[in-house]
Amino acid sequence: MSGIPAFSVREASRNHDLPDLAAICRLVGLAAVVLALAGCGAQPTYELDELDLTPAQDELAEVSLGHYVIPIPYSRTQTGGTNSLPRNRIELSFDLHVLVTRGYESQVSDMWQRHEGKIRDAIIGVCRNASLEHLQESELATLKSHLTDAVQAQLGSKSIRRLVVTEIRTTEI
Repeated sequence: MSGIPAFSVREASRNHDLPDLAAICRLVGLAAVVLALAGCGAQPTYELDELDLTPAQDELAEVSLGHYVIPIPYSRTQTGGTNSLPRNRIELSFDLHVLVTRGYESQVSDMWQRHEGKIRDAIIGVCRNASLEHLQESELATLKSHLTDAVQAQLGSKSIRRLVVTEIRTTEI
């Protein structure tokens, strides 16, 4: 051959030229434990999301947007075909409030005083255009969402944190 002596594992292990297999396994296991305990070493970066930036409840002020009694016409069938029942009306009454950050309380109150007519018209329009399904939801989530959009369009979305609808009553008239 090429002048390199033949090498066999058995001969090397007899001559103690190769380390013990059990010792290698122990070293590999120890290295794995050390790496697992140390982790990757990179610190996670934390970013604040919208929920983290939301002010605490005690940092919010409540501004009343009035009491509403709105007659809402509806038809019992959604198709509006020839077999529809005569139009009926539901009377929806509620009190409306907005929660704003304390710094914007006077600003929102001033805007409410200046634009009360427009805001009331928008709120009445949203309620009158609501479907019977939306008016029968247990939490009125869809209606509240549309009301929030209408109020934020008039008063600005930056200052308003939440819309609160209380004393909700629906009666068929």
